[in-house]
Amino acid sequence: MNRYILIVLFFLVSLNAQEIDTSEKSLIQELLKEVRALRKEVDSLKADKNIKQKELVQEVKIIKKAQIENAQAIEEVNEYAEEVEANSFKDKLEFGLGFKTNLDNFTKKYASGRKVSSNNVWSNKLMLNMKADISKDMNFYGRLSMFKYWGTSNVHNYTYYDNMQGRAPSNSALYVERAYLNWFLLQDSAIPISFTIGRQPSSDGPSNQFKDNVVRKGTYSGLLYDGAADGIVLTANLSKIVDNPGTYLRLGYSKGYAYSESEDGVGNAFIGASNSDIEDTNVFGIFLDTTIPNINNSLVQVSYTKMFDIVANPLDTNTSRNENIGDVDLYGAMVEFTNLNNSHLDLFAHYGHSVAHPNGNGYSAYGGLLSSTGDTSQKSGDSIWLGSRYGFGKKQHFKVGLEYNHGSENWINLTQGSFDIYNKLATRGDAYEAYLMYIINGYANIRLGYVNVNYDYTGSGWFVGESKKINSSVDHADSTVENLESVYLKMNVNF
Repeated sequence: MNRYILIVLFFLVSLNAQEIDTSEKSLIQELLKEVRALRKEVDSLKADKNIKQKELVQEVKIIKKAQIENAQAIEEVNEYAEEVEANSFKDKLEFGLGFKTNLDNFTKKYASGRKVSSNNVWSNKLMLNMKADISKDMNFYGRLSMFKYWGTSNVHNYTYYDNMQGRAPSNSALYVERAYLNWFLLQDSAIPISFTIGRQPSSDGPSNQFKDNVVRKGTYSGLLYDGAADGIVLTANLSKIVDNPGTYLRLGYSKGYAYSESEDGVGNAFIGASNSDIEDTNVFGIFLDTTIPNINNSLVQVSYTKMFDIVANPLDTNTSRNENIGDVDLYGAMVEFTNLNNSHLDLFAHYGHSVAHPNGNGYSAYGGLLSSTGDTSQKSGDSIWLGSRYGFGKKQHFKVGLEYNHGSENWINLTQGSFDIYNKLATRGDAYEAYLMYIINGYANIRLGYVNVNYDYTGSGWFVGESKKINSSVDHADSTVENLESVYLKMNVNF
């Protein structure tokens, strides 16, 4: 617009140049100077405006760059926070894995003389182990287990027994085999105390660890107990007052069976008059662990357990035929040496004594507690379990083991949840086992073994019915196993 004003002015000046006097010319010149100055000012403002625009654009770029860098920083902070949180979670909760693959070849001989074989029988067991340090005086342990044969998901009938869940072959479902909380009290006192509450570490007890080449995984003698169990255990550490390390006194209570079916079909253990028709099976026990002075890696355990109101068949909710059949006392003593005097030799010996007190009740045609229906006479049984393992070769990568156990006519124990599907330690007769193990690494091993079980009496591992001598004239001779042989190959992984 200023340009147009100048053109008009020059045009007017040109038209009237003859009429403009000297003073007017001076005025025009001054006006032109001002116009030129104004033009310079306008050009300067334009240049300044362009500079400011460029500066503004640059500032916008800087701001955008800062926003991007800030977003990256925030993302890094979030990632770090997630990492810290994950590490904190890992510090609280640890996971471990156990995996077993078994190849078994069985040969059974019945009392009638008939023989059958079951060869190429494969199975897998998966164990997901959990540990959580909740606080300095409390921690948690758990184990989820799957145990199944290859190629089938048929559920073994005994899998439904509470103490056998995750322990007997089943389908691919995970069972809670262990889930218990340890609560430590009075740790600075002369007698520290702890409570263990939940599904107890009552499976894979000593001396089962030698065959798997692992540390002790269970609390109680493997000859007496092997299976899942719910309960509470109070442990008093007596090591300080007796001046002997590894000395503990344990008092335990467990529920062996709880009636959980009501008369009206509601299915709640606290509803219905029929809850009083059958008593729960309650179990009380006392255990003393200690070590032998001056012998490293030794363990001595003595125990007494009382089982009240045993039920014939925990799966049968018909209380008119499935009654409480009596009580059982179970006594035990064991000693164990690991790597005795650095000789690479492991030794163990277990003794068990059972006393059955039948009350005369019977279960269908099977009879009562180790007796016929109506019999209330006391029945006693005994068992021993002996074993050794020796390591040899470079870094003891090879181990050879031998085991023997014997049970008398009325021997009963609580090993129905044994990982050995033939429940070797419940045998009323003699059982032999030999194996050769190769240690692949600190976490894995392969074991080749042979088991031979000679049954002298019927009912091994079972509470109900009278135990009878096995011969060709025994009842059901064609289905009563007299001898069992197994050649197996097992791979164990634990980490």
